[in-house]
Amino acid sequence: MLKDYIVKRKSTRKFDMKPLEEDVLHEIKEFATTMKPLYEHIKVEYSFLGENEVKNILPVKAPHYIIISSESTEGYLTNVGFLLQQMDLYVSSKGLGSCYLGLAKPTEKADSELEFVIILAFGNSLDSPYREESEFKRKPLTKISNREDQRLEVVRLAPSSTNSQPWYVVSIGDVMHLYCVKLGLFKGMMYNKMNQIDMGIALAHLYVSHTSTFSYFSEQNPPVVEGYYYIGSALIN
Repeated sequence: MLKDYIVKRKSTRKFDMKPLEEDVLHEIKEFATTMKPLYEHIKVEYSFLGENEVKNILPVKAPHYIIISSESTEGYLTNVGFLLQQMDLYVSSKGLGSCYLGLAKPTEKADSELEFVIILAFGNSLDSPYREESEFKRKPLTKISNREDQRLEVVRLAPSSTNSQPWYVVSIGDVMHLYCVKLGLFKGMMYNKMNQIDMGIALAHLYVSHTSTFSYFSEQNPPVVEGYYYIGSALIN
């Protein structure tokens, strides 16, 4: 199950550049068609590219990349993170490595009306794609939530850009109200996009841990959390 890999996955930055077997790649492409969106109405597209079809500022190269493009509308970045983290966990479940590439772009502009958002690199890792839970460098639950609700451990372990962990959760019964840190003008220009994607990643961890009961909604009058803005709420009873 995908939730089993929340406590094992890690970002891979050194890949074996040999392409995956076609049957493995086919399974990954098939899984992309089954991923659950956070917002059903937002149109998204996936494309799979090879080694020389992506340019990256950072020295991370992989044999395969999944590119996600989306309709640009309210909540679309969180929706992208929610979708792509399901793929990240699926790739991990196949014994493969993966890595979000926030500074990478396709070498050629896609013929699509949708906005390119982000790339996930994947392939066989030169090192183990897994780690022990004790190796995660994360904030304690007391720093990311109003109480030590162990159901939020999956949020605590979620990956985020530069390991910023921008989330805060107000846990009230079976409802989890999620918030993202407010940034100043300069930092906001640099990190707001990735922070909103990160919030979708955290929500994906709640979803894969509670697939039969998870539902997502917007609360009209959510609690106010100083220094954070409201993203949405998850019911996980």
